[in-house]
Amino acid sequence: MHMHSYCYTCHVDKELGEPNFEEYEIKNGMRAEWVNIHDAIAHNEKTMAHSEKQGLSIQRETYLLHLIAKEML
Repeated sequence: MHMHSYCYTCHVDKELGEPNFEEYEIKNGMRAEWVNIHDAIAHNEKTMAHSEKQGLSIQRETYLLHLIAKEML
């Protein structure tokens, strides 16, 4: 499988609105939560190492989190 992912930088407003989840995100129990980027990386790496219930998106997300931590912080 081959996939193109596009990433953008932005400025975050001081006041954020409510997230508008897709139906599958609601079914999967997803929620929006601000966390330290290094904690997010550690969580994803632990999930990839120990969970059989993971999709390809966690690999892409973890790669991008590493890149952001290295190049933008």
